[in-house]
Amino acid sequence: MYSRVIKIAIFIFLIPIIFGAGFGYALVNYLEIPDVKILETYKPKSATRLYADDGSLFAEIFVEKRIPIPITQMPEHLKNAFIAIEDVRFYKHFGIDLRGIGRAMFRNIFKGHITEGASTITQQLARNLYLTRQKSFKRKIEEAILAVQIERTYSKDEILNMYLNLIYLGEGAYGVEAASYTYFHKKASELTLEESATLAAMTKSPSRLSPFKNITKAKERRDIVLQKMYEAGFIDKNAYLKALKTPIVLAPYKAYEKKTGYFIEYIKQMLEEYVEEPQDIYTKGFNINTTLNMKMTEFAYEAIEKGIEGFKARNPKKTVLPEVALIAIEVKTGDIKVLIGGKDFASSPYNRATQAKRQPGSAFKPIIYLAAIEQGYTPDYMLLDAPISFTNPYTKTVWNPRNYKNEYHGSVTMRKALELSLNTATVRLLEKIGLDNVIDLAQRLNIKSKFEPNLSLALGSTEVIPLELAAAYATFARGGLYIEPVAIKRLSTTEGELIYEHEREEKRVVSEENAQMLIDIMKGVIKNGTARAASKLPFYLAGKTGTTNDFKDAWFVGFSPNLLCLVWVGYDKAENLGGRESGSTAALPIWIDFMSKALPLYPNEDFVQPEKEEF
Repeated sequence: MYSRVIKIAIFIFLIPIIFGAGFGYALVNYLEIPDVKILETYKPKSATRLYADDGSLFAEIFVEKRIPIPITQMPEHLKNAFIAIEDVRFYKHFGIDLRGIGRAMFRNIFKGHITEGASTITQQLARNLYLTRQKSFKRKIEEAILAVQIERTYSKDEILNMYLNLIYLGEGAYGVEAASYTYFHKKASELTLEESATLAAMTKSPSRLSPFKNITKAKERRDIVLQKMYEAGFIDKNAYLKALKTPIVLAPYKAYEKKTGYFIEYIKQMLEEYVEEPQDIYTKGFNINTTLNMKMTEFAYEAIEKGIEGFKARNPKKTVLPEVALIAIEVKTGDIKVLIGGKDFASSPYNRATQAKRQPGSAFKPIIYLAAIEQGYTPDYMLLDAPISFTNPYTKTVWNPRNYKNEYHGSVTMRKALELSLNTATVRLLEKIGLDNVIDLAQRLNIKSKFEPNLSLALGSTEVIPLELAAAYATFARGGLYIEPVAIKRLSTTEGELIYEHEREEKRVVSEENAQMLIDIMKGVIKNGTARAASKLPFYLAGKTGTTNDFKDAWFVGFSPNLLCLVWVGYDKAENLGGRESGSTAALPIWIDFMSKALPLYPNEDFVQPEKEEF
């Protein structure tokens, strides 16, 4: 009898154990619970940040716009705003808020439908890191188990830090730092109470509650967050009432992307030299200090817009407007301050400043005249400016280069020929000095075009990339020293590890004396020649207009001792711009408008004067 009782007792005791073990084994095999320890090595995709030359953030490159920051850089009111609206008992529960679950169940039953959830911040973190958003009983069990495991492994502040860096807050922004830049263009540490509440308000529906899309709904939800903060004792009554009266003031919606799109795309191309994999640009969260000047970029777009309006007024029958490229380079450093490859990046992201190859027309002539100077020709050397023709001995075709408006000046100095951009005089000069010498100089100036050895080179028949031509002119401006145009000054990781830092390299490709002699001639282009309209500017300037024979390309490239600017106007399909749309008509006004605003940012210095020979 006694042994039978013992057997029954053992049986009764073992049944729950056996059943529980079996249920637990089945549950473990049914559920998919990852190891929460992987959080210690987890690195979310982070946005790469681009900074202008004054240190201000102007763009981000990302798949997921995320900028991880430590919780110590988050103000208390920011943390409290999320806790108040999402999980007011965050610091009191163990990952699952049983009291919150009971309260939510009661309210949902009372109202007859689901109006309130009970997921804690820890549960939301578990869901975002490991699980899908599929609503199922299995997923809820997995979420609860993971939440408890996370709480056992990490401190509350560590959990909150991970949550605030991972949560999606609309407009492609993940985490509070990225959202802070997106909506307010400031760091999370600089957010006001009202701004923090605005971010926390978007957790319920980031797209619908984006203040960019529905400012009224966003403010209603923000005020609910403020109320929750007041009820939780996070803010006092005065702060609460003052915050309620404060309107939501947003940064311009993606305004920087419109103005800097071409420069950003150029940066992406440059970055591929320094990162291991191209996709790292979008996911590893680099910090990039660039050479871009935002103020000059604004000046450039204003000038381009005004130039396009002028073109429309001169050509009212044109239904399609030409494209415009504008490049500004700081002469002494090689820094690219402005790089615009078209009139509208959103409608046409093709970068004409760095990718298009176009005939430079007369803008190529300074290279020919510099080659002549290197051969010992002086600015006073006499050239014949008169009709000329050449017959191809093989095809018998005749080439008759002509001057603009078919005007000829007879015997002129080399200086005068460049000032007035005389074609026939330049062809004769090219014939004298030799094609090979000009091509060699162009290559020394790092123009990488394939030059055909024929005399049409005098008229700029070989296509060039605008940025390469701008760099060649900058070489003239700095006295014969070539500096490769630079856009990236410094590249580092989010942890502060330096990957690349630019060190300026100068290479002498032209003697200083010869470069100064060419500049002296090019100053005359503005004082007495085809760019006289620029002489009204109170600065020391030199430059050259460029027009192709068929008016398909209009150029002006000009510089001071401190700043160079190139402007190109034309159609992508090389269509005729219209009669008389020369470099001085189409491109020069844009250049003048831009430089009149940009040049005052630098000292008004004169060029180094060439030494005159003593006899």
